[in-house]
Amino acid sequence: MLIIDNPTVEQVLTVPDVIEALDHCHRALASGDAINAPNYRVFTPRDGKDYVGFPEGGNPTHHAFTSLTGAIASLGVTSDRVDSDIITYVKRGDRMRQIRVPGTKDRKFCGMIYLYSSKTGELLAIIHDGYLQKFRVAGTAAIATKYLSREDSKVMGLIGTGWQAQAQILCQPAVRKLTKVKVYSPTPGNSAAFAKRWEREAGVEIEPVVAARDAVKGCDFVITATNAPQAVVKADWLEPGQFITGVKDQELEMAGWERCDQVVVNRHGAFWQRYAIGGLDVIPEHGQDRIGKPSDKIDWSKVPTLGDVMIGKHPGRTSADQIIGMILGGDGVQFTAVGARIYQRCTEQGRGFELPRDLFLQDEKYIP
Repeated sequence: MLIIDNPTVEQVLTVPDVIEALDHCHRALASGDAINAPNYRVFTPRDGKDYVGFPEGGNPTHHAFTSLTGAIASLGVTSDRVDSDIITYVKRGDRMRQIRVPGTKDRKFCGMIYLYSSKTGELLAIIHDGYLQKFRVAGTAAIATKYLSREDSKVMGLIGTGWQAQAQILCQPAVRKLTKVKVYSPTPGNSAAFAKRWEREAGVEIEPVVAARDAVKGCDFVITATNAPQAVVKADWLEPGQFITGVKDQELEMAGWERCDQVVVNRHGAFWQRYAIGGLDVIPEHGQDRIGKPSDKIDWSKVPTLGDVMIGKHPGRTSADQIIGMILGGDGVQFTAVGARIYQRCTEQGRGFELPRDLFLQDEKYIP
């Protein structure tokens, strides 16, 4: 049984591996070879005074326990991605931001993927989810760009310059021949710093812009990668022919999804089942999810999945002037697919920390 930490994941995981693994899992979902369980989060109220370096003004504060489970039959694996986080919300300017707070005194986080063999039932690996997480999101967005943006797309708009945006700037050039990326951050200086840091590595010109709307105007496709629990893109900013997706469905206002000629999801159903001690009313994003919200313009029962487009069950884009949006949510099979690829690479390369498998198995005399 392997323990695979973030530095090891960073050594073995490549952008082509991420995109190939995620391509497989979304096709598997559409063809009936894979399945997701409902995602859930359990919130326990906490006091910000208990944490070192707690952000000023953070409120409310909760422990959030998260589970995303998925199985892919053809790979012979099932996984459960579990996060145990302290989260709070801080208002910056006129916008709210969700912030993950290091919960321990030495400022550490706890997030793991438990990868199991569906052939033997045994635990194959416990994998840190941090480095993997941003590429799981960006890789899915890149696949969506490949299948839903215009084939001649050359200019990308990017809203956000944080952890998630870093992976987007590496994954998107793998599927489109970009000539320019227009990037925006509401934090002064971040857009320019991001451009300077990532332009050479991404192999594309990165232009910092001064407003979010500038990161949408004139772009062939737009990626939102923020920690905002509310809209950062307005409906009337969208232009004919654009494709848009992001880290959260709340990043585009509901009228924006309704303006799309075609909405695609990576999986059906509500993205989160939330449970909170004391009630859900204090969770800022609760009730703000766009997917499934009553709409006169979107029939959620008929919205295709990304996998449907990939395997030809749905045509996807049918004209150059369509506005297409994909609501991208976390799901278990994404972690299962990428986790399985990481485990494969580690076994091939002799990486990871091996523990005796008997520590994680029980003798049959203890099982009725």
